[in-house]
Amino acid sequence: MISFLQGPGFLGTYAGLGSDLSLVIMVAAVLLLTVGVLLAITRRYGAHRWVQTAAVCLSLIPVAVWMIRFFDLYILTALPANLGKSTYALATTHAIIGAIGVVLGVFIVIRANQLEAQGRSLNRYKTPMRIAYVLYVLGLALGIALYLVTYVYLTLK
Repeated sequence: MISFLQGPGFLGTYAGLGSDLSLVIMVAAVLLLTVGVLLAITRRYGAHRWVQTAAVCLSLIPVAVWMIRFFDLYILTALPANLGKSTYALATTHAIIGAIGVVLGVFIVIRANQLEAQGRSLNRYKTPMRIAYVLYVLGLALGIALYLVTYVYLTLK
């Protein structure tokens, strides 16, 4: 399956299929998270919980299938010697922020679903939920920047 993901992408850049799919899936996940935030604001907490759960689960797919492997193969092996280079610094920052966001998101989804099943309040998780959302948005912004620097800039040369 990984060899399939290394085939040509569909966004018209030098990126492979795995990078293109990762970008599209993560944009969709953050859009879903934003819908979930709007549901919470309108006090539709049941729908909020399901949308946020779906968004976090969706985001795990490219992280588990593509991003960890890609970071390990192409970035981690070149650190710390290349950390001063902008692409490596951007990729590392994206990986750190993204990893914290995903781990926090998974923790919140698991805990929120447990508490909901027990009929308990989630009020003490509002701040971590907001932090996780900001980290997801920031991780996406950094991921888009990394995609543009790595694949679009090369396409324009």
